[in-house]
Amino acid sequence: MTRTEQLDKWVEGESIHRGTTREEGECCPDFSCCCPECLAPKKERELFREAYLKENNDLQEQMLMMFLGSAIPKMTDKKVYIAGDAETHEA
Repeated sequence: MTRTEQLDKWVEGESIHRGTTREEGECCPDFSCCCPECLAPKKERELFREAYLKENNDLQEQMLMMFLGSAIPKMTDKKVYIAGDAETHEA
């Protein structure tokens, strides 16, 4: 299954973990293949697929961080801090 096929199914509500095993595969952007209650609203799934198809990496990254932030409390009761590199943009 290609990433685009996975995204198409995910947008329609079928969350499929891409690959043969969880360790070697690729989760859906919102992790709903491994955590069904993490399924993002359809409008968000459509927006992410559009960003992927248009290669809008900034929007994809923002949405992936949003999905991750939403999924962590549903997947563990531990406190988790997500750190990232801040990019510097010149005008």
